Amino acid sequence: MKVTRKEIEKNSVCLVQGRIAKPDLNRVEIGDQRFMAKDVRRRPFFLRWTLSLWLIQQEWKIYCRLKGVRGIPQPIERIDRFAFVMEYIQGRAVGRDEKLSPSFFSNLETILKEVHARGVVHLDLRHKGNILISEDGSPFLIDFNSGFLFREGGLLRRYLFPLLRWVDYGGFLKLKERASPSSMTPEEISFLKRFNRLRKLWIFN
Repeated sequence: MKVTRKEIEKNSVCLVQGRIAKPDLNRVEIGDQRFMAKDVRRRPFFLRWTLSLWLIQQEWKIYCRLKGVRGIPQPIERIDRFAFVMEYIQGRAVGRDEKLSPSFFSNLETILKEVHARGVVHLDLRHKGNILISEDGSPFLIDFNSGFLFREGGLLRRYLFPLLRWVDYGGFLKLKERASPSSMTPEEISFLKRFNRLRKLWIFN
């Protein structure tokens, strides 16, 4: 289905207004179809043509790299250089004090492993709003605006990617510790303790 900017602006509701260089998150309804649009066109002129443009291009590439991964919203169409639309997931963010089942985390870990297998890191799993619970209780990982993707065989894939993958895993375990502490294994507890000691060195805290 061809979705135009005119249709987005006419049929959308802004759910989250992007701060600084980040995109607006808009729910778009056309007929009986519903999409999610990410759009940086309303960012200030300088940011729109520099950082915002780079961020939206990178995130679109990431979603395309992850196409077919269950638990990731699927890319639908690039609208123009400033926006794209993707699958709309009917769900809710993980609540602050919500307790989740071990199976939820088993499924979420499977998603994360597939994301990493495709050379992508998320880097913002500590933000609980980036993990949705769908209507059937399944996890969905969203918002790759802070993420990176790596080419096969490159030096960055070989040396930097493993470090960033640990950052993702630490964020995953932090959520698991809070929402399903009884399901933590001794190895996971040990890893999280080491990760928390090193996290103060991570520039994106």
